[in-house]
Amino acid sequence: MSDTNTATAPSLANEREEYIWMQQLQEPEQVKYQLAAWLLNPYPDSAILHKSIHSLLATYTELNTRYEFTEDGDLYKYPDTDWTTCVQNEQAAQGQVTALLSTLAQQHWQPEITPPFLATVISTENSVILALRLHPILEEQFTLDGLIKEIHTSYINYSGSEHQLELTPVDLSSLNPAPAKKTQHTNVAALASIILTEFRSTLAEPNMTLDDDFFDFGGHSLLATRVIGNLQNNHGIKLNFNDFFKSPSARALANIAQQEQPVASVTQIQPEQQAPLTLAQDFLWQAYSAFDFSPVYNLPFAIEFQQPVNEEALQQAFNDLIIRHVGLRTLFKTSHQQTLQYTVPITELKQHQWFWPSSDSKDATLATEAAYKFDLTRELPLRIRLLKAHNGNTVLSFLVHHMVIDEWSLNTIMADLNIAYAARLQGKAPVWPNSVPSIHEFARMQQQNGINQQHLDYWCKRLQGAVKGLTLNSTVATASQNTAPQIEWLEIKFDSAFHRNISAFAKKHHASIFSVFYTAIATVLQKEGNLTEIVIGTSASGRTDPNYFDTVGYFTTMVAHRIRFNPQQPFTSLLADTSKQINESIEYADIPINHIQQALGIPDNQGLMFDVYIHIHTNNALNGQLNTPQGAIPYRQILPERNESMFGLHFEIMENQINNQHSLSMIITYQAHRYPTAVVERIAREVKQLLSKLAAQTSAQSGSQ
Repeated sequence: MSDTNTATAPSLANEREEYIWMQQLQEPEQVKYQLAAWLLNPYPDSAILHKSIHSLLATYTELNTRYEFTEDGDLYKYPDTDWTTCVQNEQAAQGQVTALLSTLAQQHWQPEITPPFLATVISTENSVILALRLHPILEEQFTLDGLIKEIHTSYINYSGSEHQLELTPVDLSSLNPAPAKKTQHTNVAALASIILTEFRSTLAEPNMTLDDDFFDFGGHSLLATRVIGNLQNNHGIKLNFNDFFKSPSARALANIAQQEQPVASVTQIQPEQQAPLTLAQDFLWQAYSAFDFSPVYNLPFAIEFQQPVNEEALQQAFNDLIIRHVGLRTLFKTSHQQTLQYTVPITELKQHQWFWPSSDSKDATLATEAAYKFDLTRELPLRIRLLKAHNGNTVLSFLVHHMVIDEWSLNTIMADLNIAYAARLQGKAPVWPNSVPSIHEFARMQQQNGINQQHLDYWCKRLQGAVKGLTLNSTVATASQNTAPQIEWLEIKFDSAFHRNISAFAKKHHASIFSVFYTAIATVLQKEGNLTEIVIGTSASGRTDPNYFDTVGYFTTMVAHRIRFNPQQPFTSLLADTSKQINESIEYADIPINHIQQALGIPDNQGLMFDVYIHIHTNNALNGQLNTPQGAIPYRQILPERNESMFGLHFEIMENQINNQHSLSMIITYQAHRYPTAVVERIAREVKQLLSKLAAQTSAQSGSQ
């Protein structure tokens, strides 16, 4: 038998390999390594043992195979000639062997770079253990018992028949014990250290100290959500958003944090290719259906690259994203008044067109792409098209349907695109930092758990009897249902000095920039309509389970806040009340607005209870850069035209950071047939004047100190 492998040409994977490979990507928790271990007696000759393992690998090249999905939609397997990648040697104390074997069993398989078979020789102070690990993708061809017999036979042949080697199976039944309970950290210093570690990880700021302000290092409400969720999920440390804004350093938070025993999260994983809609998706689908499946729920993102990009590598990178994030390859089908979502298998992706290079986009524009009407029953819910701008730069049109993505997801996608593009430029598949559960898993879990009644009661208690909609002194009667709404929009820009000063004002009053803008808008509307109260809608991430922080999907919920006005109340007092209401409601934001309105007795045909919607785009992911081995490629967002709106007045606060410079702007989209342009322009002007006054006061106070 030869001791040298001969290179074998790549070949197509069979159907079972494709199935296991796809399941590994979609539901890695379902795909477990087979592991067995044997105590070797007497102490074996190390060189002969390794030669015996090498002989096995030379005979069965499938054990050292890599799998890669090509841009043509085919799964290929590539035998590797370096047998040493399938063998590792470990030194361990006798008491550490079980932990080492458990680690081997739980490691994540990466098909492009990890062989499906591994032999680990573990040497302790008085014994040698041989562990064999086999991935299920090869379980029809091999068994661990068969493989160890081959190694044993080769060892006897190489060492001589007079040399015996006894194999005693190691009991591995204790490798999957119940999760150990986390240690209770009643010591404030220990709590502060845990919180600081989470700050550093979330913000990618390894030099943060215990007294550094979370928001001074780029923190914002979405990142605070991630920190709070991870602390609760991993350490049992309970914080709320009001705590965060009042005490935004690790040391200060440790003094007010409550710690409970963390509860292990159990997700029921099911391998089916279909799933129900999430509660948020169900609400969106109802609204989408009411608009006759028009492009109203298209999300037409667009960016312009400031330097040349490799279009082929970009297509491969997006293909990697579609494979990684199941939501991006989902179809929706309704039968018997129930809508389900279906996964498009990776092997069928080549049947769908979703990418157009610039050479195929000569007659296309961002406007024509934005107006495209998806057929979500048969098309992937995204369209990637490259265009050429007049200056020669490449423009990326990224059209995606709202059913499969929210703003949180967009940040995830752009971060993953950066990883994938850099890898594809080097001819490699991306190596992801983690595996992510799918939106389909979340939907099944949510269906199993049902509506959280305590959270629903929270909203009903606060919104019962609230005044619906918005009536201003100049409001025009609603147009006929048959009349197409007249949508207009305008933009207000602020300079960098304003951002610095309004941030200082917000920080001084333990509020966010969003809360300051929100309160300013509410104040101006109160004056415009002489209001006693108003219900304002806004967006919440809907991600109350930290396990799904990196999942691409539509989790976002609309929440409604009831703002009551007191004519004698100063702005700072209203700001405090508003901030408290917004922050404390985040914990209950998993309930879609349609369920809340049904519980309040509001008929579906009356529409939403609010006509004003305010939300913020923080650290917009569409302004950034692709990091490549040759240097960074900056890209900038191209704002879409606003020609659809389901709200009478829609305020979008845009907070960007470009080249370390912060900027703020606000876009107001409005139904001009109900709110005349002159009125909206006056509202915009007064909001800007109020905010500028607050910023100027802060600037003057800081200048006098």
